[in-house]
Amino acid sequence: MSRSTSRPKAVQDLLSKAAAATKKCDFFDAERKLEKAMGMLRSRQDWEGMAETVEALLKARQGRRKKTMASRAAVRLVDEAIDETATVEPGRYLLQPPLVGADARRLRLQAKDQDVEVLVVCREPTTRLGEIPVVAIAPGATIRLRIDPPKSEAKPSASWFRSALEALGDEAVAMDRPDLESSKRIDRLLALLDAVPDADAPHARLIEACRTAAAETD
Repeated sequence: MSRSTSRPKAVQDLLSKAAAATKKCDFFDAERKLEKAMGMLRSRQDWEGMAETVEALLKARQGRRKKTMASRAAVRLVDEAIDETATVEPGRYLLQPPLVGADARRLRLQAKDQDVEVLVVCREPTTRLGEIPVVAIAPGATIRLRIDPPKSEAKPSASWFRSALEALGDEAVAMDRPDLESSKRIDRLLALLDAVPDADAPHARLIEACRTAAAETD
């Protein structure tokens, strides 16, 4: 890192421990440490450090979800609230009405607190044109778009689920605002990434925005 010598020891320690955790495939621990480091770097406006940290975060998240992405297990359909004290089972979850985006976020964070790998997509009622709105939310960000329904709504395929997750990530990128001042653009992308942390595209866009901001301050 170009500015590593000027970074606080607390940040350096987090990054070193996260790298060690990733090497041991302890992806949840690595993710937590990298998220904390990213917040500290943002407060210092260390854009290059943020870019490199997001790269490491993407690697940890890809490792965390690799098994679930490759699983042949059926997508779980959920239309009732999940007890917040319950142990979450690993797997892919498609939340359906009357559940909403906030429920999907709660489930994802509940599983994360338990170090349980889940992938979550929330759908809304089918439109008159036969499309399915999917939605993801975070504080300061709402991502919503319409996609084609699965061939079987009772048994959505793993490939359809994955395409829905990727579509949400692509929509997050489409909501980027390169016209904004760099720090505001980065904050917007951070919120969008918080809504869809399991899509690769928003990570790549945030890395790009951080590197652009770093170049502007050189």
